[in-house]
Amino acid sequence: MIPDRDDDAGLDLIFERIGDSVEPATPPSELKRRILARVAAYETLKPLADLRSDEGEWRNIGAPGVEMRSLFSDLRTGRSTMLIRMDPGARIPSHIHHDDEQCLVLEGDIGWGELVYRKGDFIVMGKDTTHPEIQSREGNLLLLVAGRNEFVL
Repeated sequence: MIPDRDDDAGLDLIFERIGDSVEPATPPSELKRRILARVAAYETLKPLADLRSDEGEWRNIGAPGVEMRSLFSDLRTGRSTMLIRMDPGARIPSHIHHDDEQCLVLEGDIGWGELVYRKGDFIVMGKDTTHPEIQSREGNLLLLVAGRNEFVL
């Protein structure tokens, strides 16, 4: 009888029987060296942040239809990288930038007044500038890099 995929005890029994039926083998001496070299290489290049697409949560920033997903916060510099997602018609109230803010429009649009930025457009707002109310007609996805910003909760 083949166990159901959700039957852990049944699968354990199969793995035990397979293990019992196999003669132990000594791996090639070169294998250990290659494995240890790969581990060392990963530790050398280990990223400061490693966030997968299914990790992290979207949080409302206090404006209806606007959510933020934090990607990285550098406690040393106070700079943060985040995604902002706005529903069609959503607005972000006027606010002061406490540090330079970089914004890349990944999807949709963002604008204020007559200005409209679309997918691929890049904007940098300077420290201590006052941003007028921001709106998105189509909805959007933005990548922001900012320091000590009012969006970081």
